Amino acid sequence: MTSITLAKFESFQKTGVSLLDCRPTDDFASSFIPDSVNASINGSFEYMATCLFSKKEPLVIICKDHRGSEAFLRLEIEGFEDLHTFDFSKWVNEGKNTNTISRYKATEAHKYVSVMKDVSNSEDWEVLHVKDVINTPLIDIVQNPSLVSKGDVLYCGNGHKSLAAVSFLKKEGVSTIDIVGGLSAMLVDAPDLEI
Repeated sequence: MTSITLAKFESFQKTGVSLLDCRPTDDFASSFIPDSVNASINGSFEYMATCLFSKKEPLVIICKDHRGSEAFLRLEIEGFEDLHTFDFSKWVNEGKNTNTISRYKATEAHKYVSVMKDVSNSEDWEVLHVKDVINTPLIDIVQNPSLVSKGDVLYCGNGHKSLAAVSFLKKEGVSTIDIVGGLSAMLVDAPDLEI
C-alpha cells in the first residue's frame, strides 16, 4: 500500500476530506497537521474512527512508517469504503505548518475536577470514574459538540478517547484540554482524587 503524494494530500485538504491521524497520542499532541483528528492506533482505534468519521465518505489516514497499512486494513474490515494513507513525514520534510495541543499531567488533575468530563463509554464510566465527574461519551460529543464548553478538561481510561475528543473539538473551534494517560495515570499519580 502506497502513501499518497503531498500534492494529492493537499488536494484532498482543499476539498474538505476528513483527516484521521492514527499516530500515538503524545506524537500527535506535539505536532499534527491542522484540521486532523487523532484516533490513535494504540487505543480503541476502530471505535474512535467509527464515532468520528463517516464510513461512506473519503478518509485520509495520516500515519508514520509501517502503521498506515495496519490502520488501512483495520478500517477496511470495519466497513470504511474510501481510504487513503499519507505519511506524516512527507508533511514535516516539506516544512509545512503543524499545530500542537497542550495537555495536563495526571498530577495536576485535582485542580480541574470542577470542569472535568469523562468521555469514556457509559459502561466503563459506571465501573470507575472520578467522583462527581459526569459522563459525556465521545460518540455524544461528536453528535453534539455543545455538550462540552471551552476550557473543559477531558479524560478517559487511558487518554486515547479524550485526545480524540480534544482534537475533534479543536477542529470545531472549541478549545479543551485532556489529561495525559487518563484515569489509569490518575490512579497512580493523583492518589488524593476521589475515584
